[in-house]
Amino acid sequence: MKINVSSEIGELEGVIVHTPGKEVENMTPQNAERALYSDILNLSVASKEYIQFKKVLKKVATVFEVSDLLKTVLSDQESKRTLITKICEKENVPEIIDYLLEQTPNDLAKQLIEGVPLIEVNLTKYLSDERYELQPLHNFFFTRDASVSINNKVLIGKLANQVREREALIMESIFNSSKLFQTKTLNPNLDLSAPKITIEGGDILIAREDIILVGIGERTTPQGIDFLIEYFKQTKRKVNIIAQVLPRKPESFIHLDMVFTLLDTNKCLIYSPVILNNHAYEAVQISIDNGKVKSINEELSLIESLSKLGMDLEPI
Repeated sequence: MKINVSSEIGELEGVIVHTPGKEVENMTPQNAERALYSDILNLSVASKEYIQFKKVLKKVATVFEVSDLLKTVLSDQESKRTLITKICEKENVPEIIDYLLEQTPNDLAKQLIEGVPLIEVNLTKYLSDERYELQPLHNFFFTRDASVSINNKVLIGKLANQVREREALIMESIFNSSKLFQTKTLNPNLDLSAPKITIEGGDILIAREDIILVGIGERTTPQGIDFLIEYFKQTKRKVNIIAQVLPRKPESFIHLDMVFTLLDTNKCLIYSPVILNNHAYEAVQISIDNGKVKSINEELSLIESLSKLGMDLEPI
């Protein structure tokens, strides 16, 4: 399948989802805060909702499950070793590399998502309060955060919280190692010169092929947007990035897609106290053309900025 996403409202050909599983069941009130939860997710309710969700998606598109894609990646020994090594080095557990390499693709895919239980090989681990060598990925059903399609490329998220870094490694491996998708990845995780970069897919909306909307807030930093600017400069294309500042608190504003969603060619759903309140939460338009930043200007609002670029939207 060729990746080419140039709109939030275009016709879908394929969707990657992760159906919540035992990693959600492993959530407790004690570890909820570390896992970025404000409440415990009811797995039985979520499972029923996902069945309905996928039934709808399957009527219009091919639905790919993360776990199935991951099993395919892990079936290749070189890809398996590369991914395991990256994960274990990132999470500082190199001693379990050999154990993970011994697992079958099915078992390993399950453990990388649901968590690897603590292996009590010494007294320190025996007495540890930790239950896992690798923590369960409680947030993985938010698949857009770890990777998002921008035109014919896939941006691998540099997630703001360490507990989610494995999600990005898994999605990078899927897009780089799987032969199902024709694309190349953009990976800010490889830019060691800018440690403050964080950028998550929930903050990125593709308004048009040449218009990218990005939220600045709790999960995406200005340095993350600078990474996108540098990429678009290299393409030599004419592109406009509109950066929308978001409230830092509460958590209902952590991503742009929580306050602004495109519904149709001429309609959008907004939270007006943020989107139409330029005095507190400004919108900034960055125009890029022929490898250079042509202008950076504050706008009256995100909607006004889109209007200037030929996208007139009725806010709802």
